[in-house]
Amino acid sequence: MKLVIFSGTSEGHALCRFVSACGGNADVYVATAYGAAVMEPMHGITVHKGRLDADAMAAVLDADTLLVDATHPYAAVVSDNLRAACAQTGAQYERLLRPALNGEGVITVPDTAAAVRWLNEHPGRALLTTGSKELTAFTSVEGYRERLVARVLPSASVLEQCASLGFAGAQIVAMQGPFSHEMNVALLRQTRADILVTKDTGAAGGFAEKLSAAREVGATVLVIARPRAEEGKTLGETQDFLAARFGWTAPAHKRSESAPRFPLFVSLAGKKCAVFGAGAIAARRVGVLRRFGAAVTVVAPESPAGIAVDAVRGYEKSDLSGVFLAVAATNDRQVNRRIAADCADWHIPCSVADCAAESTFFFPAVCEGGGLTAGVVSDGTAHGKTAAAAKRIRAVLEEMT
Repeated sequence: MKLVIFSGTSEGHALCRFVSACGGNADVYVATAYGAAVMEPMHGITVHKGRLDADAMAAVLDADTLLVDATHPYAAVVSDNLRAACAQTGAQYERLLRPALNGEGVITVPDTAAAVRWLNEHPGRALLTTGSKELTAFTSVEGYRERLVARVLPSASVLEQCASLGFAGAQIVAMQGPFSHEMNVALLRQTRADILVTKDTGAAGGFAEKLSAAREVGATVLVIARPRAEEGKTLGETQDFLAARFGWTAPAHKRSESAPRFPLFVSLAGKKCAVFGAGAIAARRVGVLRRFGAAVTVVAPESPAGIAVDAVRGYEKSDLSGVFLAVAATNDRQVNRRIAADCADWHIPCSVADCAAESTFFFPAVCEGGGLTAGVVSDGTAHGKTAAAAKRIRAVLEEMT
């Protein structure tokens, strides 16, 4: 039986890594050149790029195919076409579905048109985190050139689309996610947005980090609901299903991914640490590391106010020489991935600001007081709870001083 994966999500990407690590083979279909570019070369994985209609989908399937639909939960038409293609060819259809999250204190509307109507009825500056496909619809928002800031993927075609719709450079944030709580907070404050427009992209899509950031800055959250209720398997369930179907044995590091994060405390006094990037997240990491006695070197292509950069240039692998631990916090997904891979080669613990899956250590919320230090981390999905717990722990420790 051949395996075909229609990807386009971080779960699809992770599933490809799993298949490759297990020694399996798969044909993987992604819609865009950008989607293909972010897929690093993997043994056994053949990537095909380009949008396929229902007939083209059916042409790559047969009765001996197992198809995993790992497309975005908002790509309802694509999933409908895949189901139809499987029914036509006799291929087996499996849905890898990103679970929805229950957001409290948000305003939910059924679709983009309803979001536009809501924005026209409620004044305020809004940060759009819904992608580039709906940008045309948002030009119907009254005064959109002044009111809206769009966060989109950093591809030439998307930037050209933004320009053609009248979005000026100051209205565009071109970055590849996922985004941390801290990054969302920084963007909301930088853009002066009091409304965050988003979709229920689930844990892997950074929905929780958006909600917690909006709460911190007091922004209203406007959520465009998923187009339909679906049933499917989680990433872990899909991995287990494929392993059983194809007789794979998952590598040890894959089996351990579900284990909780161990709170290791080490001395950083005098140890060399490297931070790559000069944004808000990098600045916070530098401050914490230096507070604990680390000798920190900062490398970044720019030297903004608020953080001293030791080497004003791009990342080089030699920057890791003699490093005890590293932080990859640049605004370039590909550079962060390369830093993580190089650290893995040299067995250097690395925290990757925009990809927990590539991190080998996790920066905690640090709480100090009364001669005690506590660190709080989540399993990667409960950033709001982490912040709330850290606040309460700090209050307890302060009482002990």
